[in-house]
Amino acid sequence: MRVPLSANQVDAHESREDFMRRIYIVTACILLGAVAAQAAQTGRVIVGVNTVGIERMNEQQQDAFVEQLRQNHVKVVRVGIDEKYNHYIIRAYQQGIGVVAVVFPWLGSKNLRNRPAAPSIGLIWGQAAFSSIDPEAFRMWFSSRVAALEAGGVHLTAFEFGNEINTAGYDGDFPIQASGRVLGLSDLNNADDPEAAAVAAGYRAYLKALAELKHVRDSSKLNKTTPIISAGLADDGPSGKRPGAKQDAVSLPDTLEFLRQHGLDDLVDGYGVHFYPSNPDPHTPLAQRINGLKERALALCSSAKPCWLTEWGFSNRDLSCPIHDETRVKLFQTEREAFKTFVREGRLAAIIYYNWTALPGFEAQAIFRCGALTEAGKLALKPM
Repeated sequence: MRVPLSANQVDAHESREDFMRRIYIVTACILLGAVAAQAAQTGRVIVGVNTVGIERMNEQQQDAFVEQLRQNHVKVVRVGIDEKYNHYIIRAYQQGIGVVAVVFPWLGSKNLRNRPAAPSIGLIWGQAAFSSIDPEAFRMWFSSRVAALEAGGVHLTAFEFGNEINTAGYDGDFPIQASGRVLGLSDLNNADDPEAAAVAAGYRAYLKALAELKHVRDSSKLNKTTPIISAGLADDGPSGKRPGAKQDAVSLPDTLEFLRQHGLDDLVDGYGVHFYPSNPDPHTPLAQRINGLKERALALCSSAKPCWLTEWGFSNRDLSCPIHDETRVKLFQTEREAFKTFVREGRLAAIIYYNWTALPGFEAQAIFRCGALTEAGKLALKPM
């Protein structure tokens, strides 16, 4: 015959159950942390794809697009952050797809100085000058955008602050009438070089806005641990004169070095870089592919500040269907092997291909072509 427990005994029994439940939760968290640490040590890397043209879709079309991505086992996408992307980001997250959110530094500023477009020299749109951005206005704008996404339960994969800010196309401090150079660190530190000094002033303002982004991130509810990545930088080659060029740029390593001189490493968890190999020969030796990455794009990556390769790819200009993509498959195979060298060293944290969709102007890079993910695309998105 079972004797009923007294009220005190019931309380004691429930207390023991509560205690054991807490022990179980703590133990589970420790084990999960150990698994995550082991995953990091084994060189796992974020693999994903850029998605463009989202702003041209209505919500129903965005939902269908997210479903297409899910069916093709996409795990991470890269896209801008703004009201026009909120539905897409939330729906993607709900479907198990992480988001690297590109955040533009000039958003929120009211009195921007804009350099006009100059299509004749390749500047197809006007661009805000970083030196005119308002960091406090940016903070207010960014805080509201993060709050909107967090209201939808979104924990982002990363914040990437800007895009190719070392090129004239994305930084209005580069002049229209330029000497056609790839600027280096010595140029940026030369106050008597008017072209370089204007860019350097914009970079210092960029860092002030970046500090505001970090402040918002650190005080957010769901994204306190979301990595902050510096702007994905273009690789326009080493510093020096570019014969025939009509625009300036800044070399990728020198851009990072200048930003680091002014406090970048206190504000970011990694460096954004872009790399489009100039050699389309599928027979290029692996060692040459590795050296091509090591010399510029991934030169400053470290295990402490790994690089996030947020754009990379090879073009296939044969737009026929069914697609002939055999050459790209070979190129992807070798390039991914080159990436693995840096992944094993902890110097490469993410590989985001450019681009998914065959929209006008993006057909050659697209990996979803002729109504399906190409064989090269499957390889580009294969876990590493």
